[in-house]
Amino acid sequence: MARSKKGCITCRIRRVKCDEAKPQCKRCQSTKRVCDGYLSEESFMPRRQLVEAVKQLSVIGPVSRALTQAPPSRPISPDDPSYFAFFRTVTVPSTCSLFPSSFWQKSVLQLAHGEPAIWHAAIALGALHQRTEAPAAAAKGNTDIEELSTRAITHYGKAMALAKDLSSSAKVVSLSLALAASANMLGRWGEMHTHVMAGLGIVSRDVAHGKSLDILGGSLMRVDLQAMTFSDSASPYPYNESTAAFDLNHFLEIPSIPPSSYEDLSSELFSISRAFFLLESGLFREAMKYGPWLTKVDGFIRRLVQWETNMAIYEGSNTPPTYDDNTTRLSLRLYHVTLRILIRATAFGPETRYDSLLGYFEYAIRLAATLHKRTNGKNTVRVSLEPGLVIPLFLVTHRCRHHSLRHAALRMLLKTNRVEGMWRSDATAQGLGTIVAVEEESLGPINSRDYVPSLLDPTSLTIPWSAWSKPSFNLHASVSWDDAPMIPEDKRVKEVYAATLYNKRRAKLRLLMCPSNDTDLHGPVRELTVHF
Repeated sequence: MARSKKGCITCRIRRVKCDEAKPQCKRCQSTKRVCDGYLSEESFMPRRQLVEAVKQLSVIGPVSRALTQAPPSRPISPDDPSYFAFFRTVTVPSTCSLFPSSFWQKSVLQLAHGEPAIWHAAIALGALHQRTEAPAAAAKGNTDIEELSTRAITHYGKAMALAKDLSSSAKVVSLSLALAASANMLGRWGEMHTHVMAGLGIVSRDVAHGKSLDILGGSLMRVDLQAMTFSDSASPYPYNESTAAFDLNHFLEIPSIPPSSYEDLSSELFSISRAFFLLESGLFREAMKYGPWLTKVDGFIRRLVQWETNMAIYEGSNTPPTYDDNTTRLSLRLYHVTLRILIRATAFGPETRYDSLLGYFEYAIRLAATLHKRTNGKNTVRVSLEPGLVIPLFLVTHRCRHHSLRHAALRMLLKTNRVEGMWRSDATAQGLGTIVAVEEESLGPINSRDYVPSLLDPTSLTIPWSAWSKPSFNLHASVSWDDAPMIPEDKRVKEVYAATLYNKRRAKLRLLMCPSNDTDLHGPVRELTVHF
């Protein structure tokens, strides 16, 4: 008697006859095997495709169960499990190479197997990551970029359509994060803002009712910081909506929770950094008066000092760090010194106010160089759904006008091939290269030695956390202005507005030069187009 093609997944893979009893077949029970259930008629696939799909899925536990838990909303394509497997085995580890994230490493993977909307979002991310690597693969004839784009957009749309079926706030916020990451990689900045703001609103309401979405809130802060620092001019960051969605006053007033992990410390630092940008934008947009603004800044500084204290306590009492822990230690210090640069420079004044911070800039460059060496894998492109090296290197290259230091940061951006949410190192490097060229036009030929950053030993990071808040604290630099040309104030770029078209590999830059007097807000405006 021929074997039925309607047998359970386990028996079909084993190539044995199934009695087709439900919910679990007796054949599996009698042999003490886990019966993985049955595919629906619309999800049926030949045994060879089923075996291949199970191999590609590579999930923890009975791998075939993931197929029965896959969304019933659409037939299972043999390619879909491979995109999910790529997301799980490549995208997630790459995303978490600098900062740990239990959301990406655990929560979203578990939810994807039970929630159709999140399953589709994960598949979209896997396909989009493969599309990012596609140009190099296409040169070898290994991929079809249009097919990957079409597949990703299809699953992205299905994920949004199925959002209504999610039964809890945590699941909705999880989907918002996955959709925001997908929109980032699709270049749909407006949709990304919508997803993030929806998630922030839910977390804020959840906190108000005494519930806890701390892990998801921390992940939202990371993605939102990407959006704040990027803010494409064609789709500006929605500061008013952001302020309404997440109460800054509440964040600054509540005491920080003692950390139990580097993930907690990472999420708190990104939350503090986000608060800084909200405060800065509130003053410039005249959304708050100067007096109340100063009060909030004082609360912000206290929160940052408490974070520094928590870092000292955690690192002083923790067990010897692992390799991954040391990578996170370096990453936290990179974002911390970047924030301290912004605080020391203050929100007002000429661009020359950054010139006294050479030690800070050099420390940031050394941290970035060390991290680049530790995380530069064999992949053609290093993809992360969260912030990485590009944001700090952008700030350093823009605001540091010391020729040797600045060009060291720019060279790093040019040679690293990273995609971190909406931030791409190739586009950022070309844009910054244009800014540097504009600022150095008046200097003529420059003869200076290249600065090569010495790498840091993560086991002997000697700057005490308590030192950063002292008014007299400064970082010594190995370089000085004695042998470097000084760019005049009115030749410096004050602000950069960019409209980026990743699909066409070009960006339109609008550069606001510094004013030549004390009355104008800015000088001439230069408009340029860069290709990458």
